[in-house]
Amino acid sequence: MEESGKTAQLDTAKVFNLRVWEGIQYKLSSVLGIAVRVISEDGSIITEETNFSEFFRYLHSSEKGRRVLEIKPEELKDAEKEVKVYAGLTYLFSSTYFYGKKFNIIVGVTGKSEKPQEILKGISDTTGLKYEELLKTYEAIEVIPEEKISKLSDLIVDLFNIVVELSVQEHITQSANKAKEEEIAKMAALMEASVIINSTRNLAQLLRIIMQSAEKVMQAEASSVFLIDSSSNELYFEIATGPKEEEVKKIRLKMGEGIAGWVAYTGESLLVPDASQDPRFAKRVDEKTRFITKSVICVPLKVRNQIIGVVQVLNRIGGGTFNKSEIKFLEALASQAAIAIENTNLYEHLEERAEMLNKELKDAMDKLGFEKMRVESMIKSMDDAVVAADRDGKIVMLNRVAEDIFGITAASSYGKPVADVIKDRSIVDNYKVVAALKSTTKNEVKIKRGNKEHIFAAVSAPILDDRGEYAGGVAVLRDITEIKELDKMKSEFLNMVSHELRTPLTPIQAYSELMLVRNVSEEKVKKYADIINKETQRLGSLIGDLLDLSRIESGKGLSLSIEEFDFKAFLSGVHETFRSASVKHKIILTMPDKSEKIKADRNKMIQVMSNLLSNAIKYSPDGGNIYITMTETEDKMYVSVRDEGLGVAKGDLDKIFEKFYRVENEKIKKIGGTGIGLPIVKYILELHNGDIEVISEEGKGSEFKFYIPKIK
Repeated sequence: MEESGKTAQLDTAKVFNLRVWEGIQYKLSSVLGIAVRVISEDGSIITEETNFSEFFRYLHSSEKGRRVLEIKPEELKDAEKEVKVYAGLTYLFSSTYFYGKKFNIIVGVTGKSEKPQEILKGISDTTGLKYEELLKTYEAIEVIPEEKISKLSDLIVDLFNIVVELSVQEHITQSANKAKEEEIAKMAALMEASVIINSTRNLAQLLRIIMQSAEKVMQAEASSVFLIDSSSNELYFEIATGPKEEEVKKIRLKMGEGIAGWVAYTGESLLVPDASQDPRFAKRVDEKTRFITKSVICVPLKVRNQIIGVVQVLNRIGGGTFNKSEIKFLEALASQAAIAIENTNLYEHLEERAEMLNKELKDAMDKLGFEKMRVESMIKSMDDAVVAADRDGKIVMLNRVAEDIFGITAASSYGKPVADVIKDRSIVDNYKVVAALKSTTKNEVKIKRGNKEHIFAAVSAPILDDRGEYAGGVAVLRDITEIKELDKMKSEFLNMVSHELRTPLTPIQAYSELMLVRNVSEEKVKKYADIINKETQRLGSLIGDLLDLSRIESGKGLSLSIEEFDFKAFLSGVHETFRSASVKHKIILTMPDKSEKIKADRNKMIQVMSNLLSNAIKYSPDGGNIYITMTETEDKMYVSVRDEGLGVAKGDLDKIFEKFYRVENEKIKKIGGTGIGLPIVKYILELHNGDIEVISEEGKGSEFKFYIPKIK
């Protein structure tokens, strides 16, 4: 570390500015609490803090500081008063070198110059501060006599050198924890990506920042994001960073071609230590760009479990290869990129909607009269919330949905500032940004409605007049709570299905292996085969439910094979099948002496009864009676399946027939299930012009009762 010494004084103003390396910047601004203004290379101000009390408290408490500076406590109080300075001009300039980097510290004031313009222009060239701001500050300042400031200026310069020395010690300590810092850097990069996603909706900018973050953490030479062109089934470069950024964007890969194509085709992440030795590597990309690919990590980019592209990082700077732990980091970063892409698509749709409303609203404001009334009527009938304000930020329109969301009325809100009516700060801030930048903003906001917190996709857009001047703003909010919940339910469903599929496969595999590798008796072979048969039937039933759900979801529906049969005899057969299904349960069947025949799909009705009885057994883990009761009216057959099990809470009854829904009860969740059986049962009964209902109380069992029409 070297010190170049102090230079000539400049007659200017009260100020304490720093142009400093980022490591020292933290020490001065956050730890010591010194008033700091950090200026970037382009002259823009990065951060500024003011806390002189902390600065002088640190100065006095530091043993080394007191020894070097030899300043008394009573002197600190006077010095503190003298150095409370503001951003502007400089008095003393000192340079210090640290690890080959130069830092400048600027402090103090002695008096005003008779020709301040020349000095101010020189300071502007040196610091990057605007000349107009310097002049304005200079004219407003008070002069501090030179004899009062000189000692304090020396003190601050010496303190700066102490801080630099302390930073050297800290740098040595941190070097010993490099591995830990790398993990922290990865976590920081992921957190930064999460923040960035909500800070801008410019997809190219988002992806570029995310990939540059990956390059920085992984010390990579280049990176790229490929997206799949669904029309040609090819991969194209959405974002590419590195030395061949422009050349590589012109290249497309076929699905399966190259490492990126292979990952997009298989959906598997890939680490390639030496690309030249991997047969999947597409050499034509390097040949066209004259780039040398050495090591590669490539991971799939998925949105709702659908592969939409890949993320790729190339060549570690300084040689060497990537490692397997970095695959997980890149996969996590790819998930953030996928969220950015999905959010951008959603907000583009909302932006189009907002722009359409913006145009309609502008026309209404211009024409007034009938046109205004027409647009207002349309907006009031929308399912999305709409709030419009004029150039002064006062509300001029809001619809019925907005009234419900914010708990306000249109009549009491018109003419009032948005900030006074809407308490949600994010919405108010959106209007301020729109007014300042004359551009559209998009984000997600959380608003509590009743006892539940709802998530809204919010798009705010400016209203411009014929001259392009800002005339007001409009915000459109769409409730996406159900979409978010559905995503969560689908994820839970996939996890549950994976578990349910593995459950029967385990005994099938175990007993089949026993039969193959051991000499077992005929009696045990029969026993094992019986278990394998039951588990196979269970697996087939689950797969059948999944296939049925797939057909229903795709709109194809289920086909019925209608036949006429004796419903009483049918129920007796079902009862006989399930009677021995569980030793802990007693299944009791009650039917009338006589009954009429029905027309229905026998196999589908077996599916209905099997599902209801399986649930009754499954959710009565302590055993008990299960009652099957058949009754009839003049035109309908009724069947009730009642158990004495866990039951269902009142709040879950309305949702129990919804796809993927699982009751929020820990005891029930432990038992398992996919959440698709009851929706399929309801669908089958509705195909037969029937229906089903549930009566239940938590802890007291459940009764599922359905009906189907008789033959007419």
